[in-house]
Amino acid sequence: MKRRVFYGIWAVVTLLQAALVAGGWVLARLAYWKAGVNHHVAFRKRQYNQLLFSGTPLLLLQIAAAVLAVILLVLLVRAIRRRGGFRAVLALESLAAAGMVLAYLTAPALKAVRIYPYAVLIASLILLLALLAQFLGSRVR
Repeated sequence: MKRRVFYGIWAVVTLLQAALVAGGWVLARLAYWKAGVNHHVAFRKRQYNQLLFSGTPLLLLQIAAAVLAVILLVLLVRAIRRRGGFRAVLALESLAAAGMVLAYLTAPALKAVRIYPYAVLIASLILLLALLAQFLGSRVR
């Protein structure tokens, strides 16, 4: 893949990540202002807390996020040792996104947030986009 094409794709991925963060911020604001949004968010939070964010499913998600964070840490160290420059930045971005997902899955204070399931979804999508950018960045000549 050519550098210019990759930089264009990376810019689009970064804009998508920023849009996800902005969407989460808007949802958090609406969850406190609008009654219908508040009821929907509260219902989904109860539903997802029972289904995904308790017991064994939560433990499996935490283990998967921790293993992914360790793998990304190894890739970051490898990119730094090879003087990767931009590849190190991509690895750092992916590691930060994995840390964000791990923090949302483990920190009790973040579980108290009203939009918790949506925040975990947004963090996971940001992580997937960062991994996509890192994968495409490794293919640049």
